Amino acid sequence: MILTIAEIRVRAGFGDAFVAASRGAIEHILTSPGCRSAKLTRSVEDPCRYLVITEWDSLESHTQQFYYSEHLVNWRNAVSEFFDDPPMVEHVSEVLDARGEF
Repeated sequence: MILTIAEIRVRAGFGDAFVAASRGAIEHILTSPGCRSAKLTRSVEDPCRYLVITEWDSLESHTQQFYYSEHLVNWRNAVSEFFDDPPMVEHVSEVLDARGEF
């Protein structure tokens, strides 16, 4: 499993519009083969900074299947007008998942 973290800087004053557009656009990510989950988060300290965190079956599911598909094109078409800069994308693998009380 691979997590993808896309940091997106949204133009000041367009946060609500970006979130509204993302509600419909997230389906383009979720319906891509190999995508397990997707969520959108916003920084508390910097409200123009958002993270799209997606979970994939494999690195190739994201870098090959999603990158070269209509799913990415449709997602970008729906939300990119709100970007201040192009997204910064990083792939990470989970090394520890601890939950519960200690």
